[in-house]
Amino acid sequence: MSPPPPTTYSPCRRPTMIASTAAAVAAAALATLVSVPPAAAVPEPPRRDLRGPLHGPVSVVTPFDPPAERWLSGHRGVDLAAPPLTTIRAPAGGTVLFAGPVGGRPVISIDHGAGLRTTYEPVRATVRTGAGVTTGDAVGHLLTGHAGCPVDSCLHWGARVASGGPSGDDDYIDPLSLLAVDARPIRLKPTLPGDGVE
Repeated sequence: MSPPPPTTYSPCRRPTMIASTAAAVAAAALATLVSVPPAAAVPEPPRRDLRGPLHGPVSVVTPFDPPAERWLSGHRGVDLAAPPLTTIRAPAGGTVLFAGPVGGRPVISIDHGAGLRTTYEPVRATVRTGAGVTTGDAVGHLLTGHAGCPVDSCLHWGARVASGGPSGDDDYIDPLSLLAVDARPIRLKPTLPGDGVE
């Protein structure tokens, strides 16, 4: 039995293999970057002096949860718990853009100037389209029937700002971010074992 032939080493083969592996890794990384769209940025609130649309502190049952892209599903406002027929108030001065049904749901929309618009549903309006309102004016009464509300009735409160982009679409923002400091909901840190709280 004869010994196997000696293995010859080619100094060019190893660098070529390293270069092609590096190229494959780079191509995979680039493909990942191209195929994963960046999360949509939520714009800064144009002001922070609004009052809550309900009397007293707000009780959030469903928070703002914007979609990553305009066409995807998400929660473009906050749901606030309140008893049926609660008076809904203008959180700031403005003009009523719309008061009526949209897709069978009663909606109110108020233009606050500087591209800011707030919306409320399901609300039976006590104001008309075109009416001027000041902070705290009654604009309607909360009705039952908001889909996904875990209590008797919820006010869906939304806020949009003009994007100024070529599409002309508005950007949704968290309406709670528009509230004055003393009107914001209190968020308590949960206590953990060992925190010294009994």
